[in-house]
Amino acid sequence: MIGVPGFRPILLISTLVVVVAAAVAVWQYELRPTTTQQAVAATPQRAEPRALSPEEESYAAALWEIQRQVTVSAVAMSYAGIAYEIDNHDVHVLEQKIEPVAKFFVEAEPRVRSLTVPPSLSKVHDEYLEAVVLYRKASDEMLAFTKDGERQHLVDAQGMGVAASEDLLRAGEVLWPGQYKPH
Repeated sequence: MIGVPGFRPILLISTLVVVVAAAVAVWQYELRPTTTQQAVAATPQRAEPRALSPEEESYAAALWEIQRQVTVSAVAMSYAGIAYEIDNHDVHVLEQKIEPVAKFFVEAEPRVRSLTVPPSLSKVHDEYLEAVVLYRKASDEMLAFTKDGERQHLVDAQGMGVAASEDLLRAGEVLWPGQYKPH
């Protein structure tokens, strides 16, 4: 068959068509979006938070002074509960760790209430205040456990702490976007 005239051009053209088809297939494969690109394209883009007004900035700065202590106290309360459950089971040690935290939350609540709140941030303020109240109640529940030994106090305190943490995170996204969130 090789000796047949015209076979060689057909073989050459067929080979060329196969090579071009393979090149087109490779080119399309290389240009397709990767799974990372697809995931990024499928992820809805978050709008940039609006800039706070000067009045809102003043409120956020005043609340930040409280927030720094709220975060430390909330983490201390969580660690105290975890340490009690995992390490020592000593009610007196738990009480010693929770008493200053409980005192802080009792004092923090009126501090938050006393802030001048811009009307545009009243919902955020209410959510933040609710978080502080929940942390106060959670610390009270933990102290109640140290008095009567009823484990339900610890369960209730844990639930309140989780709810308070979620409230703080939502408020923080408005007031301090991009803040490191330890919870």
